[in-house]
Amino acid sequence: MVRTIMANKTQFKMTKYKRYLILLSGLLSLAAMETKAQTAGDNTYSGRVTNAKGNSMQSVLVTVKRTGVATSSGKNGEFAIAGTPGDTLVFTRNGFRSIWRVAGKSSAMSVIFAESDVMDTEEDYVGIPFGKRTKRELNYAVSSASTDDLPKLPISNLTSLLAGRYSGLLIQLTGHQPGTENVGFQVRGKSSYTQGGDPVILVDGVERDFSDMDVTEIESISVLKDAAALNWYGLNAGNGAILVNTRHGKPNQNFITFDVLAGFQSASKYVKPLNSYDFANLYNQGLSNVGQSPAYNQAALDAYKNHTDPYLFPDNNYLERFLGKTAPVQRYNLSLGGGSERVRYYTTISYYNQEGLFKETKTDDYNANFSYKRYNFRVNLDYDVTKTLSLSLLAGLRSERRYDMGDRTSGVLNTLYNLPPNAFPILNKDSSYGGTSVYQNNPLGQIQSTGTYNVIANVLNVSLAAKQKLDIFTEGLSANIFFSYDGYGNYSHGFTMNYAVVNQAVTPSQTYRTPAVLAYRYAGFGTSTKNNEVWLGLDYDRVFAQKHKINASVRAQQSMSAAVDRIDYRGRLFVARADYGFNDRYFVGFTGSYSGSENYAPGRRFGFFPAVSAGWVISDEGFLKGAKWLNYLKLRGSYGRTGNLAPTYDANGNWVRLPYRALFTRGAGPILGSSFSSTTTAYEVSPTGNPLTTWEKIDRLNIGADLSLLKNELSLSADVFTEKRIDILNSANMPGILGVGVSAVNYGQASSKGFDMGAVYQKHIKDFHFLLNANFTYAANKILRQSLPSGTLAYQSPVDHNIGNVALSGTKRFYVSQGLFQSQDEINNSPKQTLSGLVVPGDIKYKDVNGDNIIDSRDAVNTDYTDIPNVYYGFGLNVRYKLFDISAQFQGVHGRTIDIKPVVYAGPNGLNQLSKEAWTIENAATASYPRIGITDNGNNTANSDFWLRSGDFLKLRTLEVGFSLSEKTANRLRMQSARFFVGGFNLLTISKLGSGIDPETPDAGIGSNYPYMKTYTLGISVKF
Repeated sequence: MVRTIMANKTQFKMTKYKRYLILLSGLLSLAAMETKAQTAGDNTYSGRVTNAKGNSMQSVLVTVKRTGVATSSGKNGEFAIAGTPGDTLVFTRNGFRSIWRVAGKSSAMSVIFAESDVMDTEEDYVGIPFGKRTKRELNYAVSSASTDDLPKLPISNLTSLLAGRYSGLLIQLTGHQPGTENVGFQVRGKSSYTQGGDPVILVDGVERDFSDMDVTEIESISVLKDAAALNWYGLNAGNGAILVNTRHGKPNQNFITFDVLAGFQSASKYVKPLNSYDFANLYNQGLSNVGQSPAYNQAALDAYKNHTDPYLFPDNNYLERFLGKTAPVQRYNLSLGGGSERVRYYTTISYYNQEGLFKETKTDDYNANFSYKRYNFRVNLDYDVTKTLSLSLLAGLRSERRYDMGDRTSGVLNTLYNLPPNAFPILNKDSSYGGTSVYQNNPLGQIQSTGTYNVIANVLNVSLAAKQKLDIFTEGLSANIFFSYDGYGNYSHGFTMNYAVVNQAVTPSQTYRTPAVLAYRYAGFGTSTKNNEVWLGLDYDRVFAQKHKINASVRAQQSMSAAVDRIDYRGRLFVARADYGFNDRYFVGFTGSYSGSENYAPGRRFGFFPAVSAGWVISDEGFLKGAKWLNYLKLRGSYGRTGNLAPTYDANGNWVRLPYRALFTRGAGPILGSSFSSTTTAYEVSPTGNPLTTWEKIDRLNIGADLSLLKNELSLSADVFTEKRIDILNSANMPGILGVGVSAVNYGQASSKGFDMGAVYQKHIKDFHFLLNANFTYAANKILRQSLPSGTLAYQSPVDHNIGNVALSGTKRFYVSQGLFQSQDEINNSPKQTLSGLVVPGDIKYKDVNGDNIIDSRDAVNTDYTDIPNVYYGFGLNVRYKLFDISAQFQGVHGRTIDIKPVVYAGPNGLNQLSKEAWTIENAATASYPRIGITDNGNNTANSDFWLRSGDFLKLRTLEVGFSLSEKTANRLRMQSARFFVGGFNLLTISKLGSGIDPETPDAGIGSNYPYMKTYTLGISVKF
C-alpha cells in the first residue's frame, strides 16, 4: 500500500512538472509571435516631446495606461507606440510633472513638458502619519516606495518581499513554516539592549500587523527614521515606524484585475542524517574516546551495512521517507477599483494555499499534512457627501486556517531530526508500530495516528474617517475624526487519536503507549482581542501670497486594547505638527506630542516629546542655477527627544505588567494553635514594584540631503544620524539583606550612530527601459552604562561593547579557543581545564585569560560578536524591453556572527554528517571539529569562539521574468492587458558557510524547526 501511494505521488509530481513545462514552452512560443506582431503592428501613435523652450526631450517614458506597453523618446524627442483610439498615454520623466494625453483618431501628437525641478504628481508624495507631503516639502528622514513594483509571489508573509528595498530598514527571516514564518525588523540597527526593539507597524495610521495581508491591498510603505517623523506617535515609536497605506480607488480609472499563481516551495539547507552503519560506528567512536566499551559489535555493524535483517537491525532515513522535497503553493486574487469624482472604491479578494512537506499523511479518516490557507478581503470606499464633507471606510477581513497533525509539526520534526536511524523498525513484521521504552514516538504513528489539530483565526480591521472643511471660518481649515476597530479571535477543533508501539526485538515483546480510537477533539474559541482608537483634531493647509505655505495638524487620541485574560491596555496622546515653507525653498517644522501610558505610576504617566526640523533647497539659489550637472539639491536636518515604552522584565526574564505596583500573593503562614495547623497569609512577591519606573528617552539628530543628477536620471538620498538612549530598564542589584528585589530600574545608557543612503537610476532608450535601485545602511551601537552583578570582572562587562548576542548561543561571552589538543603531553603542559570532568586529545584548548593557570568561568571574555549586523544593503533592477520584463532584488548583511555548535551537534545524540569531520588520530591535522563525545563532553560544548562563524550573506530575494501580450492581441481577447511571468523567492545565497547551513536562519532544519524554503512560481495577471 505504501509503495502504491509513493508511486502515485511520484506520478502526480511528474505530471505536475510536465504541465508546467508544457505551459512554459507555450508561453515562449506566444512571446515570439507577439514580438513579431508588435513589430508589424499598424495602430501606431507618434509625435515629439519638447520642453517649454521647444528643445527636444530624450528618455521620456511613454506608457499606454491600459496595457502597460511602453517606449521612450529618442534624441530628437520623437516616439512611436502602438495604441487604439481612446487609450490614455502617460508621459513621465524623473524630475518633471507627468502628462496624460487621450489618443484620438489622429496618430500624431505633440507633448510639451513644463520644467519643474521636482515633481508634485501623486507619485511624488510621501506618506507621513495622517497626511502626505511632497519630497520637496519634507524635512524628515523617510524611506518610501510604491508597492507596484513588488513581485506578486505566493509567500505567506508579505513582509519578506520588502527585504533589501528600503534604506535604514533591516528585514530578517527567522523561520520558514507556512503561515508562521517569523520576520524581524530593525530601523537603523538597535540602541537598546532590553528585549523587544522592533519598530511599530502602522496600517492606515493604526498599529496593526500587515504580514498576512495580500500585496494587492497595499499602495505604499514608508519607513520613519528620525524624531521629526516619529514623535507624532509619542511613546509608541521609539524604535522607528513602518507606515503602511492601503489602496484607494481613483476617479475615472475603472479596472478589474485577476491574478493566478501556482508553484512549489523547495526544502534545502538541512544537515543530512546518518545511516545506521555510520551512526553505530561514530557512536562507538564517541564511547571509545571516553574510555567506554563499544555499544555495537562487529556482527551488528555488518548487519547494518548489509541490511541482512531490517527488523533487528533497521536502517531508517526518516527525512527521505516522511519529508518531501517540494510542496505546492498557490495564490488567486481579484481586484476592482475606480469610481467617479464623488465616489471611489477599491476592493480585493484573494486566496492563498500552501501545503506542508510531510508525506504518508493520508488515512481513511483524514489527511494530517500541515497546510496553511488564507482568505483576504478588503473594501476601501471614499465618498464626498458634499463639497465640504468627505467620508472614508477602510475595512479588511482575513481568515487564516492552519491544519496540523495531532503531535504538531514541531513534534514530528523533532522526531525526524533526532531519532536514531537504528532505533526500531517503523513497522514490525505484523504491521504494528515499532518502538522501545526509550524511543516511544514512532514518526509514522505521529503522522497517521495522533489525529489533527486545526485552528481558524479571523481578523477584522475597520477604520472610519470623516473630514469637514471649515473654509467658512478661514480658508484651509478642516476638522477630522478617525475611529478604528480591530477584532481578533480563533477557533480550534480536530480529532484525537493515539497509538501503541511494540518492541519485538526483545522476548517477550514489550508494548508502550496507550492506544485510543479516533474521537472529536475539544472544539472551542480561544483568545479574543478587541482594539480601538479614536483620533480627533484639526488640519490647516494654506498658501499665502504664493510664497508662504503652512501645513499644520493637531490631534487628540485615545486607545484601548482588551482581552479576557489580561488587564486592558490604555493610552492617551496629544500631538501637534506644523510645517512652514517660504518660496518653496526654505522649510522649517515642529512636531510635539504629550503622550502617556497606565504602565507607569500615577503622576508619572505623561511626557512631552518635541522635535524640530529644517530644510533648504539650495539648488534654487542663484549661485547654483547654472550648474548643468545638478538638477536638484536639498539639505535638511532634524533634532528631537523621543520616548520609548519599553517592556519590563524581572531578573528571571519574566515580563512584568504595571512594574510600579507591589504585588502580593497567598501562601502558608506560621503554625499556630493546639493542633499545629498552618495558617494562610499574604506576603509581598519578589521582585517588588518600582514606582519610579519610567520610559526610555532618546535624543536623535539627523542631517540629510536629497539630490538629482544627470538630467534627473539619478536620484540620491543620504542621511547621517546619531542617537543616545538613556533610562534603559535594568535589573536592580539590591543588597541581599533587604530580603526583596526590585523589578527594574532606569539606569542603562546606549548610543548609536551611522548613515544610510538610497539611490535610483533610470534610463529610457527607445524600447529599452531600465531602473536600478540601491541602498546602504551603516549603524554602530555601544552600551554606555548597564547595571551589573557585584564582582563582575572588567573584561566580562558588556559596557563599551556593542548590543546583541550571537545567534543560537544567546550570549556574547566566550572562552578564547587555541585550537585542539593533539596529545596528552600538550594537555599536561597547559593550564588545567575545569569545564568538564574529562579532557583528552581532540578537545578544545582554551586561553588562560586571567593567568591563574586554571581554565574556569573567569576566563570567559565579553566580545563584540553579535547577531545584529552593522551594515546591511540591497540593490535591484527592473528592465523592460518591448513586451519582456525582468526584475530582481538582492539583500545583504555584514558584521553578523552565528554559533554553529547547535548545528554540528544536531541529530540523534549530536551525531550527523558533520560528525565525520570530527577529530581522530588519523585526521588530527585537518579535523574541523573536536573529538566525538557521547558523554562528559562539557569542555567542547562550552560557549567558545571555536564555534563562531560569519553570518554575513548576500541573497537573491526575488526574481521575476515576465512577458506581456501586445495591445492588439489583448483587445482581440477583450482585455486591457495580460502578463505571464515566472518568479522565485530566496533562490540564491552567497556566504562563507557550507551548503547545509543558512547564515540567516542557521537553526532551520534542526531541533524542531522547519527546513529552509525556496519558492518557485508561474503566474498570469489579466486586466479588464
